[in-house]
Amino acid sequence: MDKQWKPKPWLAVVFGFFLQPFTFLYVNKQKLFWGYLLLSIALILIDTKLHIAPPEDAWYKDLYLMWLLFFAYPIHAFIITKNYDENQARSWYASWWATFSCFLILLVSIVSLRAFYFEPFSIPASSMTPNLNPGDTLIITKNEFGNYRYLGFQLMKTEPTKKPERGDIIVFQYPQNPEIDYVKRVIGLPGDRIIYRNKSIYIKEACINPKVKCSEYVAIEKTEKESTQDILSLYDENIGDKTYSIHINPNIADRTMHFFYQTGTQRDEWLVPEGHYFVLGDNRDNSLDSRFWGFVPQENILGKKLYVW
Repeated sequence: MDKQWKPKPWLAVVFGFFLQPFTFLYVNKQKLFWGYLLLSIALILIDTKLHIAPPEDAWYKDLYLMWLLFFAYPIHAFIITKNYDENQARSWYASWWATFSCFLILLVSIVSLRAFYFEPFSIPASSMTPNLNPGDTLIITKNEFGNYRYLGFQLMKTEPTKKPERGDIIVFQYPQNPEIDYVKRVIGLPGDRIIYRNKSIYIKEACINPKVKCSEYVAIEKTEKESTQDILSLYDENIGDKTYSIHINPNIADRTMHFFYQTGTQRDEWLVPEGHYFVLGDNRDNSLDSRFWGFVPQENILGKKLYVW
């Protein structure tokens, strides 16, 4: 511990703008650092929730609560330096290099966690209702899928050691525009033949062992439940060992003429290529998915659903 030390006001202000709550470590106020850090996290979560799919006339549409702290950090830190008690014990973190090191350690930890292990995605549209609704936040696990990005920047790609299963909800780069991330449910695996006809799915699973008789098309079981909206019917669908709910609009016919056409198959039938997956939205009549643009390459998959908030 050092005595007779006082933080520099100009440096506290600079840290307040660029390192934000970490400036309170520099001015030797650990409790304020933790308080502001927790407040920042809370405001970020609230801002995220408010701005996922705001109404067009929402007064808060172009406002963010985090803006309130942008000037609060440097102003409060500056006031502390002006009233600083030089005789108080100086903690180890109360120096420019220690404060900056703490900031870098946390920054690297957050980037690494989001890039390689877990990442949140906001749900802006209704293509995955009733399981994912506009305003929900989806947390995915990215480990072992081999496609590691952070805030749109590709950090690295490796050979995936984990593959999605039928029924998994995955986040992937849209094949026609990899800058856009999509969330859909895996229906077909490599080698599967898929038919989507009269709002029903039929799967002929890949024939892996040629010595065993290959299966024929099997209809994916779905059971009608009580309708939740006037125009939508709610069903439970079973695929593999997974059961989930889907929405179907019985008043809309299948848009077969707009389906993706694969050479050698019928308009509503697809053979999933090796290393690719067939995905659908749970809101079947309001989803732009594999029926319309084709298959998802394995290398485009970012991860699968872990938790929904």
